[in-house]
Amino acid sequence: MMRYKFGLFVSLTLLLLQVNAQSISTNINGNSAELLVSLPGGIAADFTITFENVVGLTEENLGLAVDLIDLNDINVLNRLPSGILTSIPVAFPMMITVEPAYDSGLSFEGLVTIDIHTHNLAYTENTPLRLFKAPLGGTFRDITDTTSSGSYRARSTTGTFSQFIIVADNRAASQISTEKLNQLQSELAGWQNVIEPAVFLQLNNKSMDIAADINQANYAAADIKITEFSYLVSQYAGTGIPNVWRASKDIDNVAGELIAHAKTLKFSVRLID
Repeated sequence: MMRYKFGLFVSLTLLLLQVNAQSISTNINGNSAELLVSLPGGIAADFTITFENVVGLTEENLGLAVDLIDLNDINVLNRLPSGILTSIPVAFPMMITVEPAYDSGLSFEGLVTIDIHTHNLAYTENTPLRLFKAPLGGTFRDITDTTSSGSYRARSTTGTFSQFIIVADNRAASQISTEKLNQLQSELAGWQNVIEPAVFLQLNNKSMDIAADINQANYAAADIKITEFSYLVSQYAGTGIPNVWRASKDIDNVAGELIAHAKTLKFSVRLID
């Protein structure tokens, strides 16, 4: 009986190890980190992080983790923007975390480009699949810049890190665009004190012009003004607008985040019928 119990214990232990198994293979190549991440059940993805300019880029400094999402976990579901119209695909319940330690020394300037590719999901025209990001434990939001075929691929930009998932978002593009515009304007207002006053005035005026065009359903004009907004941010990045991120989180990468907000807003505006 004791031998049976010991054998059962070993079997259960091995089973738990298999269930919780995860794998991250990382290749650092210049300013890029190329990851192959996998979970039990054949769930896998290529995940690439590309920096404009980075210091201290190592696998250890990135603070990487991959987790299998419980599709019934209310703590995760409550982090989505809509419990009815957004959901995590059954075929790809993966969460990738990039959270450098406070003392890692990792820092970068400007934008980070995130690319994800998985064979677990199929790309179709008008797919609702999007790449979402959240701070640790925070609300997820759509940060998608582009989607493309080749199974499923998505690209986005960001000025910060944390947790990334793929979400099926069935909300109307107009609703999503309004939400993204509100996020951009809210972030811009929150950073007013660290942006040069003359620069802030230009950006604020441009954001109001974008809002006016979207409210009037003049989406082509809004698209052009979003591009102009991004150009203004790029023009003043590092001078009138802070553009550095550090693991110590003592400074905000304002330029990177504003451009990232503008890029994903443009993506959604172009999808409005």
